[in-house]
Amino acid sequence: MCKPSTKRVLSTALLAAVVSVFVFSLAAAQDGQGQQPFSLSVKAINASITIDGQAEFEVAITNPNNYEDKFRISASDVEWSVQSDPLYYYFSGVDIPAFSSQKVKLYFKPTASFMPGTRIINLDVSSVKGGQSQTVPVYINIRSNYQLILEYLAAVSRIVEIPPQIDPRNEFEVKVNLINRNPKNISRLRVVLSSVSTGLIRKEIITNLEPLESKTVSAKVQLDPLTPPAKDTLKVVLFVSDQPLEPTIFEKFELISYSEIKPVSSEKKGSLFKWVNETVYVNDGNVKSTAVIESGTSFLKSLFTRSTPKSYSISKGGASYEAWELSLEPQEKITITQVESYRSIFYLLFIALVFLGLYRFFQSPVRLIKEASAISYKEGGISELKVILRIKNRSSEPYVRITVMDRVPMIAEVEHDSMGTLKPATIFNAGKGSVVKWELESLDKNEERILAYKIRSKLSILGTFVLPKGSLRFFTEKNVKFVTHSNTVTIKP
Repeated sequence: MCKPSTKRVLSTALLAAVVSVFVFSLAAAQDGQGQQPFSLSVKAINASITIDGQAEFEVAITNPNNYEDKFRISASDVEWSVQSDPLYYYFSGVDIPAFSSQKVKLYFKPTASFMPGTRIINLDVSSVKGGQSQTVPVYINIRSNYQLILEYLAAVSRIVEIPPQIDPRNEFEVKVNLINRNPKNISRLRVVLSSVSTGLIRKEIITNLEPLESKTVSAKVQLDPLTPPAKDTLKVVLFVSDQPLEPTIFEKFELISYSEIKPVSSEKKGSLFKWVNETVYVNDGNVKSTAVIESGTSFLKSLFTRSTPKSYSISKGGASYEAWELSLEPQEKITITQVESYRSIFYLLFIALVFLGLYRFFQSPVRLIKEASAISYKEGGISELKVILRIKNRSSEPYVRITVMDRVPMIAEVEHDSMGTLKPATIFNAGKGSVVKWELESLDKNEERILAYKIRSKLSILGTFVLPKGSLRFFTEKNVKFVTHSNTVTIKP
C-alpha cells in the first residue's frame, strides 16, 4: 500500500514541474515578443516646393508586437509647420493594433524664409507602451519662385567669365556662355551685369537662342583709369521674357593698384650765365606713391645750383647726385625747378672793380709813407732813430706847393745836422713836441721824393715807441687843394 502512494506523489510533482517550465517559457516568449522594434518608412509624395508651398510625405508604421500600441509623431524643427491627415494623428498619436501597420500622411510648410536648396527635417516616432523611438530624416527641396536657369540652359563649366584681376587702365571683356537645352526658341534673352560693391560695371546684353543653339556673348568694359583698387563681385542675372532665372550668378574680381612717378614735361631756358630747368612729375597711378628722383651733379655745379623743392646730396658709385623724395597722390603733379647761376661770380667781380675804382678815386693821388729804424742803442734801449718820409705821385698829373710836416714826440729831439739833401724849411716847437716842415715847389707825375732826418731820444727807449702820422698838403695847377696823412710807425727795441 505504501509504494503506490509514493509513485503517485512523484508523478504529481513531476507533472507540476513540467507545467511550471512550460508556463515560464510561454511567458518569457510572450514577453520577448512584446519588445520587438517597430518598423518605420517614409515615402515622398511632394518633396520639392517653393517657399510658400507645402511638402507631402507618407509615413508607414508597423507594430510587430502582440499588443496594441500608440505611436506619437513629432518634429523638433520650429521653422516648419507639420500637420497630418487626419489631424489628430500628429497631435494625439496613432493607435495601431498588434501585428498591424498604419500609413499617415504628413504635410510640411515652412514658417521661415529659406534660400533655395535642400532642407533636412528630423522626424521622431515613438511607441508609448514599448518605450521605443526612432528618428528618420525627411528631405525637402526649396525651389525659387522664379524659373530656373537649368530649365532653359544646359550646364557649362562656367557660364560667366571675367578676369580675376583687372587693370583699370585697360579695357576688359565679360563673356557669358549660353547653350539652349530646349527645342524651344528663346527669342529674347537679357543678360544684366552689375558690380555689387562699387557700382563700376553696369552693362546689359540682349540676344536670342535658337533651339539647341550654343553661343558666347560678351560686353567690353572700360573703367576710369583712376579707379582705386578694390575687391568686388560681378552679379549676373539672366532674364527670359523679362522673367529672371534663378539662381543669380556671382563672380569675384579685383581691381589692381598701380603707380608710377614719371616726368611729363621738361623745359630748360636761360641767358647770361643763368639756366633754369623745370621738370614736371606726375603720379600716373590710382594709389599714392613715393619715389626718389635723382639728377647728376658735381661739387662745383652744386655750389651754384639751387632747387625747389630743396634737394639733398647722395653719392653712388663715385658719382654725385642731388635727389628729391616725392610723395604724390594719384595724378598729383609737382614741378622741380633747378636754377644754375654763375652770375654771382660776375657780380662779385663787378663789386670788386667798383670798390677798387672808388678806392682809387677817393685815395690821395700823392702818398706819404713814413718809415723809421733804430740806428743807435744806449743802456739796453734805443737812443737814436732815422726817420724817412717817401712822397710818391701815383697820378699822371703834376702838383705844386707841396708842404710836408712831421711831428716829433717830446721824448725825442731832431738832430739838425742829420738832414738829407733836401733840408726842411723850418723846425719849430708845437707844444707837444717838435715839428719838421718841408716846402717843395712841385712834384711831377709819377715822381718820388725822399725826405730823411734823425731824432735822438732824451732817454733810452726800452719799450714800444710810436711815431705819429705825418701830413702832406699839395695843390693842383688849378689850385685844388689836397691833404693826406702818412701811416704811424711803431718802434720796438
